[in-house]
Amino acid sequence: MRKNVLKQTLLALCLTMALPFVKAQVHVGDILCEGDVVVSPNSLDSTVHNAIGVVFHVDASGKHGWAVALQDVEGEQNWGPNAKDTPLRNISSKQQAINDVNGYANTKTVIDLGYFVEFPAFETLDFENGWYLPAIGQLKRLYKNMEAVNSAFAAVGGTPLSTEEEYWSSTERYICEAWYIDPSGEIHCKDHSFNGNKDDRRLVRGVRNF
Repeated sequence: MRKNVLKQTLLALCLTMALPFVKAQVHVGDILCEGDVVVSPNSLDSTVHNAIGVVFHVDASGKHGWAVALQDVEGEQNWGPNAKDTPLRNISSKQQAINDVNGYANTKTVIDLGYFVEFPAFETLDFENGWYLPAIGQLKRLYKNMEAVNSAFAAVGGTPLSTEEEYWSSTERYICEAWYIDPSGEIHCKDHSFNGNKDDRRLVRGVRNF
């Protein structure tokens, strides 16, 4: 009986050692690599890992969350044409806008329209491979952790978030307006001092779930 127990223990140990390394606890500032492998900046091995993003939010499981791409989409983009509404929920309140954290669903909704080519901020992202335009609530969380994220970018050769330009979100405010975030982390849409018209040009950076 003891021999059987010993064999089973050794077998379990061998199987455990054979399994690929999985990070038990993910942290903001960790590196997302191809295959949804997450490693710390200190554990990143460029001969083994292909970095694609930086973690900026971790959910309650401690293993999943959101990662931001290493680079902006090239050039500034229009959100879309003015006076062309989408099926997205129109959110006029700043507090309600911050609660929108489902950029994936927002992006899919626009892409599923069939004429998404008219919405460059969405079209320029690699949605088929999981990248989407973040909701304004996700951008707010990203900017909250900007220091750790930019530090990780430096470790993997990514481009820090702009300290001069604004970024579009996928959160719609109205038929002619969408929400965006400024370099200080404040969110805006069209009002007396800011202009959130959809045909304005702003930076775009993709986000993906892991």
